Amino acid sequence: IEMGIDAKSVKELREKTGLPMMECKQALEKADGDISLAIDELRKSGAKAEAKLAGRKAEQGLIGSYVSEDGKLGALVSVCCETEPVANNEDFQKFVQDLVEVIRDAKPADKEALLAAPMAAGGSVKDGVTELINRLRENITIGNFSLIEADAVVQYVHFDNRKAAMVGLAGGSTSDEQVATLGKNLGMHVVFSVPQCLSRDKLDPEIIAKEKEIRLAAAQNDEKNANKPEEILEKIVDGQINKFIAGQCFLEQEFIRDEEKRSVEASVEASGTGVSVIDYCYIATDTGE
Repeated sequence: IEMGIDAKSVKELREKTGLPMMECKQALEKADGDISLAIDELRKSGAKAEAKLAGRKAEQGLIGSYVSEDGKLGALVSVCCETEPVANNEDFQKFVQDLVEVIRDAKPADKEALLAAPMAAGGSVKDGVTELINRLRENITIGNFSLIEADAVVQYVHFDNRKAAMVGLAGGSTSDEQVATLGKNLGMHVVFSVPQCLSRDKLDPEIIAKEKEIRLAAAQNDEKNANKPEEILEKIVDGQINKFIAGQCFLEQEFIRDEEKRSVEASVEASGTGVSVIDYCYIATDTGE
């Protein structure tokens, strides 16, 4: 290779970065053959690629999942990309798996802390994303992530690997088949019903107030209610609001796996497992959630 850059250096840089031969050669030329400077050059070009691709829609992707052997700790993360071939790419899949292990070990409090966390291969998670974008030339973003610690943590990852849920149970253990099955069914429920919160005390009061205001105005404007006193309308609307709240809360939703149409909470209580649901999360790639 001309300009005094030997093929061995290019090969070494290519193995370290996974980038095309020509890009590695150009980076080495700019860095006068210094491999660590060339890596910096490639990082800069990765950051440029990242900025250029940032606006593009990333609605494909994969879920990374991890549960400890004792079933007491679980982590889920969504990593979004633009196309299915990239979601199926080995480098992308390895990054997703490495990332979920970073979450397990670093226990980051938020996205910012996650991006700053170190990766096993070196550099921060943010560096890892930049390098992946440089390699795969697509907008790649980290969606939501969750870490749950409980007596029993069970996950349900949908077959398309783009939606998943995790539930934390108090009491019981995942080594108990009944608990593991119940947990999986609860996870399935979350993926299909997407509750907004665990219980009504966790629901934003502003959402309830807004909903009440809309429904009360609708009831007052309905000709059928013209002769009904205000307190009767209030009662009707309160009944509707109660239903609305139940529909938002995981514990009060009708459990999809219960033939008797009981709520999640009543069904779990009747399961005989002795567990109760204390936490859950829903993660999906198509919404960046």
